[in-house]
This record gives sequence, structure tokens and C-alpha cells, in this order.
Amino acid sequence: MSDSDFEESEWPFGGKGEPEDVPVPSGTARQIRNVLARADEQAGEYSFGGQAETLPAAPRLVVNEVGSIPVPITAELAQKLIEKCSKSPFGQNLETKMDEAVRQSWQLEPTQVSFENMAWQSGMEKLGQVVADRLGYRDIPLQCVLYKLLVYGEGGHFVKHQDTEKEDGMIATLVVQLPSSHEGGDLVVYRGGEVRHRHDFGKADGTSAFLPHYAVHYADAEHALEKVTRGYRLALVYSICLPPTMRHLEKAHDKPLSEDLAGLIGNMDDEDEPFALLLSHEYTVKSIQDLGTGALKGVDSARFHALKEANALVPTAKQLQFFIVRLTHKIEFNPGRNMSWIRGNRSESMRWYSISGKSFGRARKSTKFNFLNPGHETLSQLWIPHGVRQEEEYDAKASVKKLKITKYTTPLPGQSGDSPDQSGWNPKYAKMKNMKI
Repeated sequence: MSDSDFEESEWPFGGKGEPEDVPVPSGTARQIRNVLARADEQAGEYSFGGQAETLPAAPRLVVNEVGSIPVPITAELAQKLIEKCSKSPFGQNLETKMDEAVRQSWQLEPTQVSFENMAWQSGMEKLGQVVADRLGYRDIPLQCVLYKLLVYGEGGHFVKHQDTEKEDGMIATLVVQLPSSHEGGDLVVYRGGEVRHRHDFGKADGTSAFLPHYAVHYADAEHALEKVTRGYRLALVYSICLPPTMRHLEKAHDKPLSEDLAGLIGNMDDEDEPFALLLSHEYTVKSIQDLGTGALKGVDSARFHALKEANALVPTAKQLQFFIVRLTHKIEFNPGRNMSWIRGNRSESMRWYSISGKSFGRARKSTKFNFLNPGHETLSQLWIPHGVRQEEEYDAKASVKKLKITKYTTPLPGQSGDSPDQSGWNPKYAKMKNMKI
């Protein structure tokens, strides 16, 4: 997906302008946008890591039928450990597959490992607090659930992929690397199709063999484990989850910000258009259906909760009604001369959800939205990154190529339609005032 796919300055859902143009909302929404931009200061980090200072350097790892595993692990002991492991699979199109060209590592279930150093558990609890704060979930006791112990030898790797939610309420993945003597094996995290974060687990400063290190990324962030070129790498993978009773718990937010927003919302009149907030992070359909707005993270969570908190301060008659909507924009291309493609029909559809994640069904009516755009992003920045991972569908009979781009916006009770995750696209989400369509 590129700027050239949007000829004649026509963008999804009524957007118009050149790629570098910054869309500005109309009416009171323009003032709301300017105030809401202050919420960005409360956003969590997309990916982070470093030395795990709360964890002991000698965890006294014990593996069933192998015994105590000193770290960094020796080559001889690594081979004994691998004999008790299973090869790591990967998921693709709801199937579990094995292919060492995609993923090469070994794994143990959490029931097969334990830690005799009692400081490990208390250290993990402290690390969990650090992770919660940096993800933007301050004062919320996120749970660290051990998923697997992974062993990477020479040649071990995992190509670029996206995690699935392994636990209910999962929002992020925590990788704890035990002291390991190895080369290669960096964890790289992508955003918008480009490498944005690189975690070397202490190799650069020479501490990887002596101290534990960690890395965190959102569960649905694309990431890859680069090839290990020497030695062995031991890593514990944890699922970071919201507690079952706190999945929709609001965080503390700036009261003056909410009060300023409340004043603007309260002054909106019938002539003001309903507005939408496109989300910056990627989300899976499962996370939205399971958690609704509880799945939002970083700047998306900060912005939404600022709006929601402000809305609670407004008289009932003036309050906004929020929804989550999946927007799908499809472009068809017909074959032209010299192996080229000519842009043809465009179509749009929407799937609506409540803020708790309940699906209201699909609507195919195209709508022009009054997007807030508090980040002052250009049209290209708003839409193009979400076409980076699009698939191309070829209809051999009709000789048509189809491209899709997806996002989110508002619920309509009605036809159920197909499941939105059947398209295989990662959506971008938005919250809106109730709309009449």
C-alpha cells in the first residue's frame, strides 16, 4: 500500500487531500483534538527492556528429569536439556506448524521448570510493577504468567511474526533471558513495517553472560528473533495479563485535562458532527472482542480514558456514546498494459462493537468521518502504515487484484455478517460519538 494507491486525492471514508496534508476536524471537535493531544504524555511505551535488576543472577533453575541448570549453560548440559524439550512450533492461519526455516528453537512447558532461589518470585513481582508502569498501567497489578522456557542454539531464530493471545486478558509479552553466553539472537520489534526497537540482552556491554535481562513488547506487535550465531540462549517467555476482575479498570488521569474536555463536550450542539478517534496501535479481533476498550494500550488508552472520564463529568443529556468500529477499505485493480495495474472499484464496510467488545454486526454503507487526529498526522501517516501487511488477492478468472486496508469506527445493530478476523487483517480502531446512519 502506498500513496499512489489513492489517486485523485481520495482517501478512505471520505478523506480528501494530498498525502502530506494534515486533516483537521470540523466544529467543536477541532478544540477537542487540541486538548486531547495533552493525553499523549500519559501513553505507555511500545517496547522496552534492559538489565533485570530485580532478578537474581543465579535463579537456581531446576528442570524435571534433568536437575539443576547453572547459568550460563554449558554446551554439554544444553544438549541434555534439549533432549527433554520439544521443538517449538508456530501458528499460521489457525494451524500449528513445524518449519525450522521459520522457527528453530526448543521449549519446555512451565510445569517442567521451577526456581529454587526464593528471590526469583519476589523479583518477578517487582519486575511486573516496572512493566506495568512503563506500559501505562500504573497502579494496576498486571499478572506475569510463565508460558514457556525456550532454548536457542546455534542457528536458532524466529522470523517476523505476531503473537496470539495465549491467556485471557493478555496485553503484552515479557521475555526474560537468563545469563547466557552467546552471539546473535537479538529481539527486534517492528512498528509500521520497520524496525523500531532492538534488544540485545546485554551483549553490547558484556553483561549477557552474568546478569538476567528482559524485553517487553505489546502482544500484537510484529517482532523477530535474529539468528543465534554462537553458543546457547535460555529465555523465559511470560504473558502479561490484566487481572480478571480489573480488565476494564480505569487508570488515574489528569483531572484538569478531563475538566477541559468536559467543558468542550458539554458545549457541543446538534450541528456538531459525530467524531472519531483512529487508534495508533494494532489490535487483534480477539483482544477487542474479549476486552473491548480494556485492550487499548499506550496513547490509545490514554486518549480514550481522558474522553471517557471527561464524559462522566458532563450532564447526562449532553454525554457522548462511545463505540468501537472496524473500518475496511478495499481497492480493486484491473490489468493494464505492460504488466501494470489500473485502479478500479473501491468499496468500504464497517463492523461495530460496544466498548465491552460485543459485536453489533456489519454495515456496508460508506460514511465520512470527522476524525479528531490529536497527533496531527498526515493522511499518509494515518492510513498507509495499516496497508504495510496487506495481502494481495488475485481472482484468476476475472484477472483482478484486490488490496485491503483496515481500521475501526461505530456499531449498528443488524446483520451479523462474516467474522471480521476472516480477512486476516490487523485493524486500526476508533471510538466515536453515537451516529445516525
